Amino acid sequence: MEPKYIWNLKQKNEKLVDELSEKYKLSTIMATILANRNIVVEKDIVRFLNADKDKFYDPYLMKDMDKAVERIITAIDKNEKITIYGDYDVDGITSTSVLYMYLKENGAEVDYYIPNRLEEGYGVNDDAVKSIHQGGTKLIITVDTGITAILQVDLANSLGLDMVITDHHECQESIPDAVAVIDPKREDCGYPFDMLAGVGVAFKVIHALSIKLGNIDSIWKYLDIVAVGTVADIVPLKDENRIITKLAFKTMKDTWNVGLKALIKVSGNKKDDKITAGIIGFRIAPRLNAAGRLGDAKRGIELFITEDKNKADDIAEKLNEENILRQQLEQEIFDEAVHIIEENIDMDNTKIIVAASSNWHHGVIGIVASRITEKYYRPSILLSIEDGVATGSARSVDGFSIFEALCSTKELFMKFGGHEMAAGMSLKEENIDRLREILNEYAENTMESDTLIPKLTADMEIDIKDISIPLIEEIIKLEPYGVGNPEPKFICKGKVNDVRKIGKESNHLKMRVDYNKNYLDGIGFGMAQYYDYINVTHDISLLGTLNINEWNGTKKPQIMLKDINPNNEFVESLKRYYDEFNNIKNANFDGKTKGYLQDEQVIPTRKEFETIYRTLLNLEKQMKETIIFTKLMQLLGFEQPNKILTLLTCLEVFSELRLLEYRVENMNLSFKLNKGIRVKLDESSIYNKII
Repeated sequence: MEPKYIWNLKQKNEKLVDELSEKYKLSTIMATILANRNIVVEKDIVRFLNADKDKFYDPYLMKDMDKAVERIITAIDKNEKITIYGDYDVDGITSTSVLYMYLKENGAEVDYYIPNRLEEGYGVNDDAVKSIHQGGTKLIITVDTGITAILQVDLANSLGLDMVITDHHECQESIPDAVAVIDPKREDCGYPFDMLAGVGVAFKVIHALSIKLGNIDSIWKYLDIVAVGTVADIVPLKDENRIITKLAFKTMKDTWNVGLKALIKVSGNKKDDKITAGIIGFRIAPRLNAAGRLGDAKRGIELFITEDKNKADDIAEKLNEENILRQQLEQEIFDEAVHIIEENIDMDNTKIIVAASSNWHHGVIGIVASRITEKYYRPSILLSIEDGVATGSARSVDGFSIFEALCSTKELFMKFGGHEMAAGMSLKEENIDRLREILNEYAENTMESDTLIPKLTADMEIDIKDISIPLIEEIIKLEPYGVGNPEPKFICKGKVNDVRKIGKESNHLKMRVDYNKNYLDGIGFGMAQYYDYINVTHDISLLGTLNINEWNGTKKPQIMLKDINPNNEFVESLKRYYDEFNNIKNANFDGKTKGYLQDEQVIPTRKEFETIYRTLLNLEKQMKETIIFTKLMQLLGFEQPNKILTLLTCLEVFSELRLLEYRVENMNLSFKLNKGIRVKLDESSIYNKII
């Protein structure tokens, strides 16, 4: 069995690693990981390893921050109504919530507005601006949106309604004519870090206000919620994003916010469970997102801003129920998409999947597109058809820009946008087939040969003897892991000491490897399919992450497996001997001097005939009538690859005597015993030729 992934190993700069190790008193392994992440100068190393409140940048380094703060404080002082205009995703929900709570806490008359995803769509719209103005608002502050709202800001200005824009998305050639436009991606913004999420930018506004109002100690509690939006928006966990998440993860499990506490509880987290980016990304954020995807995101904000525990519990339960509904809907769409793909698409000749249906809810097809891409490891586009218009989402794989691919067929779209890994679009239903055709032609001409093979990159190769509890505790300082700061992966080699399937459904793998009497346990979740390809005493390479296994008060290092590379040399030898055997078989086993017949070790003994037949009988009783040769060799105690010749000879004799029927495909043996037949071995012509 080949590894599932292409393995890449980062190149080690020995001189740089030695310098970092000596200067900062780091282990060679830790220094290597930092070098791999290009964290090599003192200020970056200090910020990375010692993330704290004092490492936040001055918020007034952000363009227009002074103007925004002045206008907001004026509104507070004059008791003018402020409306926060947010987005309906988790970033928008958390952005709106933290700014609302801080302004409310500081005496502002404040309201919020979230557009309905299904009825209004993304961004600031004219009708919303007019409605907010009619409600008496004097100042709109956008969060996680607004950088492209040029016409809507002009409309607000004509109504005498001020706007402050805070956003983190890419700017267009011109920006809105607002009182202030705060976006770290502005070309004229000199802020040191431009990868904040929308909620990160909103927090910097709070940070700036707190400096002016003299209550900076009151803002750090909001980091719990800021971290949720930061992780959910999949921004790199570097620099200030790292500080936000690292500080928040220390306090979040005992959070002050009753809404977040209720959400964590319904997400299945126990009180002592460590909060990680994975917990937020896979448990907490989807529950917040569910409301927005299926319509109204306001309950997410109500959850965070309420101080009533019972109300928070009630909202969290409803969000959980909607998430279950979203999961069911998602699964139905996924199953139908797989059926359409399997029935209608020739995957051997398809590089980009395009599938469409009028049954799909466009609020969740982005998630399903991600799952389709993961399943088939191909860029995928799923389209929801309604009234002759197909609206959809695209997801890609590393190394292929789906946005550039869409640009090659932009004339087909009513509108489209996105980036390298994800995009959205709408087009006429009649153009779907043409879209599929053009995109696959484009991919055929531009895609690299290995693009559609998933890849894993390891930081370094490590000896088992160097893996220890102190080392893993040092590596833990690199947390929190996420986009831009992946958990370090290692390659280690050794001999298989033990391997078995574990779990209620035996779908996980546990193994032990040793290298010069140094032992390491490995766990592979969902990797039981490797079991048949792994033989005890054989060499093996493992790729995975390191952690500490605590059991009954004992701590041991272990590797969490991402991929396995069994001993291919043994398998290749088996294949060579199998080909040799076929040559002998084709020559009708004639001649004592041909092939393996010169080697007395591989000529089967009478006892080996008995052992092989009995082993096959036992396998049949266990309903295992297909088995890979490597595993069968292990069961028979055949350690040398040339012993496959012994096994194959016995199978041929049994076949000639009609004791069994067998076939070999991809080095897998399938057999069926014909019981009740009594014969003698010497009735076989093959047996008589070789014995």
